[in-house]
Amino acid sequence: MIVPMAPKVGPATERELRPHYGYFFICSFHSILRACAAMSSLVASFIAIAIFAGRVANAQPAVSLLIDNGYPSSGTLNIASVLTQVSAKKGQTFHFGSTYDTYDADQSWFDSIFQTFFKHVVSENGCKWDATEPTQGTSDLTECLATQSFATTYGNSFRGHNTFWHSQTPSWLPGSFSASTLVNTIIPQHVQAEIQGMGSSVTSWDVVNEVVGDGVSNGMTALQCVQNKGDWPTVTSDGSGTPLVTDLSFIYQAFKTAYTYAGANTRLAINDYNTGGQDAKTACVIAVLESIQANTSIPYDRLAIGFQSHLTASTGGFYTKSALASTFSTLAALGVNAMITEMDIEVNTDNTANLRYQAAIWGDYLDACLYASNCNEFINWDPRDDLSWRGTSAAATLFDSNGNPKPAAYEVAARLQNYAAGNAEPCATSSGTSVCTITGTGSTTTGSSSSTSSTKSSSSGSGGPTGCASAEWGQCGGMGWTGCTSCASGTTCQEQNAYYSQCLPS
Repeated sequence: MIVPMAPKVGPATERELRPHYGYFFICSFHSILRACAAMSSLVASFIAIAIFAGRVANAQPAVSLLIDNGYPSSGTLNIASVLTQVSAKKGQTFHFGSTYDTYDADQSWFDSIFQTFFKHVVSENGCKWDATEPTQGTSDLTECLATQSFATTYGNSFRGHNTFWHSQTPSWLPGSFSASTLVNTIIPQHVQAEIQGMGSSVTSWDVVNEVVGDGVSNGMTALQCVQNKGDWPTVTSDGSGTPLVTDLSFIYQAFKTAYTYAGANTRLAINDYNTGGQDAKTACVIAVLESIQANTSIPYDRLAIGFQSHLTASTGGFYTKSALASTFSTLAALGVNAMITEMDIEVNTDNTANLRYQAAIWGDYLDACLYASNCNEFINWDPRDDLSWRGTSAAATLFDSNGNPKPAAYEVAARLQNYAAGNAEPCATSSGTSVCTITGTGSTTTGSSSSTSSTKSSSSGSGGPTGCASAEWGQCGGMGWTGCTSCASGTTCQEQNAYYSQCLPS
């Protein structure tokens, strides 16, 4: 495991490895399924140690959210139909989902949440190399296919993660194979078996995962960016630093093979952490992507960059929305897809202020993707806190350990509803109320930063305390509700439960 040097936006990687009671174990995927089944909640990595050591306790800014302004902030969430409307608005399917492995507990909760909230599925561990080729030359897609089958059961799409990564390799790797054998035999055979075996319906594949170093600097070539990683297969695995594959042929070969066997609409991604802004590592990932295209002739519109987005709700723990938008725009000019692939946000303490700040950051990242022409996949890594690779206490997911939605889940639903309704993009809520304040009819700002308004549909309907009308998807009633009780034109107020009624399309 490699701990990133001076990470800019959070920890290095997603893992199934989870901290518990101070004991740390490292188990492969198959170990978890078999020998380690009884202690799967105990596993952790040294990366996790670095994460917890790096927590900050600074005060978070006050933030303004859509859920403060007529969108639901409590009650049951069901956004399946909203996602359909988002896709219609974007002109192509918007894939919004999370991770799932068949050994995850509380299957009934998963059955429900992947029908009502998440509609896109990624196997957290079942498609990684240790699971899919435990013995050299023997493909075992059992868990990967089972996760895909789970997705299909509920009419959900499926994403592949991943075909090449220096970590979570089977016991026979790295081995003592020559560079030539790796590049010309082992890697292409594995990529072919996995991608061909999973079929053409996979929306995208992380063809290579985490190949760029953390100590890169501006102006580096694509090769230098990858060599900076200092991991197998650019060097041997014995810790000596001896060069092994001295060019990018292992990456080119993986992408060539993936392109040959993937579906015609499947995007092929390079996936990495601490990326998304105007910094050296993001520039390096783009440089590697451009090198892939130049050396494989794969059309740019079949290529993608996955921005993992393991974040922290603290100053410097995430990229601004404007930085993300700029990067996505750069890729759009090339014809390349941008994807948020492993979103989670650690909070120092799960108090109200921190959870609202988490919601503001999540909303900004989602908006950056929604309002970009080339971003159509958004993956939330681990669906609830007790399953998070970052540990339960990090409270890094959209749902708490009991499966209840947190403020971020409601804010995510509100951002999707706001976009589906054709409203303007909200201002950057993570900037705090000194820069971005959302009101019931739009957004106002103070300070030096500018923002776009977020105007919600309304009418002059009556029935509320001031004759107001809630926007589509907004709250319009319920026990204790003192806001608008009429709905915007084209919607009607429908009771969801005793505490919550919502303006739904007529």
